[in-house]
Amino acid sequence: MSKGKTLITVLSVHVGARQTIAVGQRSVTTGIFKARMADPVTVTHLGLDDDAVCDHRHHGGVDQAVYVYTEEDYAFWARQYRRPFAPGGFGENLVVRGLDAAALAIGDRVHLSNLTLEVSAPRIPCGILAAAIPEKGFGQAFQKAARPGFYCRVIRPGSVAAGDEGWLEAYSGPANTLLSVYQANYQTPAPDQLLKLLALPIDQRTRKKFEKEVAKRAKPILSPRPQ
Repeated sequence: MSKGKTLITVLSVHVGARQTIAVGQRSVTTGIFKARMADPVTVTHLGLDDDAVCDHRHHGGVDQAVYVYTEEDYAFWARQYRRPFAPGGFGENLVVRGLDAAALAIGDRVHLSNLTLEVSAPRIPCGILAAAIPEKGFGQAFQKAARPGFYCRVIRPGSVAAGDEGWLEAYSGPANTLLSVYQANYQTPAPDQLLKLLALPIDQRTRKKFEKEVAKRAKPILSPRPQ
């Protein structure tokens, strides 16, 4: 490990099977419930082998192939609710130590011994997360806390296991943008700010959303009146 680089340690690896959960009055199939894996897991451009993705409209794909959460943010939730939360409980694939997720940028890269990931998006909480965590109002609490974890695209496929170590390569562009993208999903900033976010290597789902918002708010070009 080179001097000055952020040391990252993978604490646990999780893969989900298809299960059914009640979300309000609906019965929904989900892969949010993930089991800890003892052996190394193969990772392709589409994510971890055998990790269930049930809603392809909102989840998965090359831009959201791996979901990462930090030990440091899990410690926050343990303090908030005065109880531990089991790793994998938020639907993440990897729990890591050594990252300040709030300071991450879209485009940062996590280099592990057998795998390279690129930060592509914050996790936007949904009703399934709220239904999966047995704490009243957890969905709103998760949104307000702004500790979303982060999705990654896979730059170098390989494998991952608990105990793997690596380092963070900072994106060459603007820093501290993960939470800027997260907040933009709720606050809808001005078009010029959205254009700055669109210049980042964000995931395609977020890109389409922001592009649609920019187009909607653009001033129409008025044709000259006939003389």
